[in-house]
Amino acid sequence: MKKVFFFVLLAISATAAMAQSNPRTGFIITNDGDTVRGIIDFRTNEKLSRQCDFWANGGSEGKTYKPGDIEGFRFDEGGKYFVTRRLTVAGDTQLYFAEFMVQGKMNLYCVAYNSDEYFFFEREDGEMAELTNRAFYTSSTLAREQEKEQERKAQYGKVRFLLKDSWKAIKDMNDKDMSRKKLVSIVRDYHDDVCTDGSTCMVYEYKPKSDKAKCYVKAFAGYAYYSKERTVNQTLEDASYHGNALEFGLGVETEINRMVRGGSVEFCVAYSPKTKFEHDVMVLGGHEPSHTIYERDSRWTFSVGLVKRFGKGKICPLVRAGGFYTLHYGNHESRYYMSKKIVDTEWDNTAFFGAYLGAGAQMAMGRHFVRLHGDWYKSLAISNTGNMMKWGITAEFGL
Repeated sequence: MKKVFFFVLLAISATAAMAQSNPRTGFIITNDGDTVRGIIDFRTNEKLSRQCDFWANGGSEGKTYKPGDIEGFRFDEGGKYFVTRRLTVAGDTQLYFAEFMVQGKMNLYCVAYNSDEYFFFEREDGEMAELTNRAFYTSSTLAREQEKEQERKAQYGKVRFLLKDSWKAIKDMNDKDMSRKKLVSIVRDYHDDVCTDGSTCMVYEYKPKSDKAKCYVKAFAGYAYYSKERTVNQTLEDASYHGNALEFGLGVETEINRMVRGGSVEFCVAYSPKTKFEHDVMVLGGHEPSHTIYERDSRWTFSVGLVKRFGKGKICPLVRAGGFYTLHYGNHESRYYMSKKIVDTEWDNTAFFGAYLGAGAQMAMGRHFVRLHGDWYKSLAISNTGNMMKWGITAEFGL
């Protein structure tokens, strides 16, 4: 099973790597100042700082540009704007496609690297100061956090010195808010305070809606066949129940096209009403099989995983994989032998976790979608609270 799961993840990764991740309209600016329109692969900020994958209008062949090959590129509809700049990031000085956020008496650039954001304030006389927004890691040591704090104080001092001609910009500069919106506002205030020639401060900060990940709420219903259902407290430890169940649920799905083309992350909550499982076992020395019934009042399943769609047509195939956590409520077991009830027991709520794999198809319906997929769920032995395997078919409607 591990090999199958690994193969599915490998196939998803390979497909994403071989294709455009997230094509958007835009243009490049050549080193001669010419503008060429076409399609740009809208990847993560870190990937965009290193390369621009571009398909010119009317052409079928794409081309990858590195920093320095072109002057810059920009996405349409107020999208991100990147320009070639030689900057020092993490101690390494080289050419980057820096995101151009503000142009004026003070320019503001940003380069994403290893989950950190490096902001560069450039005054019109060429003086530059850096401000680094470090990513937070729960595994970070105390010594590392102290180093980051010292770095932050030193950087803030240099930026404030660069902004010394604008009291308002210095006043608003504090280490409690390093959001893009705040930094853009500070640089714009600096321009307004020091500008005497009437020039305009151009803010290139992209419109958030231009690359905001699409999020869907979805409802689903399904049928499941449990080929194996073994509970931790059942009286016959080696016996497995089997049976059917209906499931209903809601989920939230967020696209991650900038990382995986056609990919999205899903979080779902499923509810199964009261169900009954049965099995017949010939006990040692018995004259006829004993009939055992296992009932549970309800089952809640929480799952999180990755959905990968292939193609961009109205109908496209998909695969899904992830993990789940299941809670059982109201466990009851009874056994009958020769028309007599010989076991009648109940136990507290139980839970286990595992993994799932599935495949199906999606059909677009305007802004909505419908899906039909088959899935395989298997609990993991390390959960130590039961053993379950089920096969299901589910219909979804994305709102």
